[in-house]
Amino acid sequence: MNRLSPRLHRSFVGDESINGIHGSIIGFGHALLVRARLALATLDKAREEIRLLRGGAGARVAIALTPLVAATVLPRVLAEFHRIQPDAALSLDEGLLTSVLPGLIEGRLDFAIALANPQDLPYEINFEALAEVPAAPAGRIGHPLAAARSWAELQGASWVLNLAEASQGNHLVRWLAANGIDVPANAVRCVSSTLMLELMRRTDHIRFGPHILLRDPMFGTGLQRFAVEPLPPPMSLGILSLRGVPLSVAAKPLAGLFARHLRA
Repeated sequence: MNRLSPRLHRSFVGDESINGIHGSIIGFGHALLVRARLALATLDKAREEIRLLRGGAGARVAIALTPLVAATVLPRVLAEFHRIQPDAALSLDEGLLTSVLPGLIEGRLDFAIALANPQDLPYEINFEALAEVPAAPAGRIGHPLAAARSWAELQGASWVLNLAEASQGNHLVRWLAANGIDVPANAVRCVSSTLMLELMRRTDHIRFGPHILLRDPMFGTGLQRFAVEPLPPPMSLGILSLRGVPLSVAAKPLAGLFARHLRA
């Protein structure tokens, strides 16, 4: 009853083969498109380098940063960079790995400073570690679970987490599962730092984030750390760049300034 006729069977198999070939062509096409974008971006940078070496002005630098960097060293770095490169046009983006990695691989970003587990990064990405960043649960001042000292006391809590690959939220969930601790069952997924902060300040949602941000008088307003133990190991903060592609004459000193301030 359910058997195909030989002719239909051959037709079906043929269609399957065609579909497989079509999928392969799309995959190859995407890979070529990524490489083409990188080649064009590299060519644009080379032209800009030549123009600058000939005395031209107006270098362009595109980078991505985590909120941690923005709230700590960015103001000082910008002041120093504008003294040495007063004509440079700087473009900033938020340093989420989901957008950082394609931006680097396609040549849209010169470099990024972000939290990452180096072993999880693709081969194309070079990672220069600058600091270890410990993190902990945190919520609004007056939160009903603020006195919690164990993960068991946070069972049933409402969380707001970035669960994208290589994020701190993802790092937390993987560590909890590996240590036999219940992962948050009630979690709002969010990739926006601003939305996370508003939920933390205005509701009972808990976030997992860097200690140092909570000590900042502006960023940490209305928030407090929960003294829960034990905690996951720190993640590394570092400079991400495309392997084998040197930074431009404008981007290199900027990366050096960030490295100096973050290692201090």
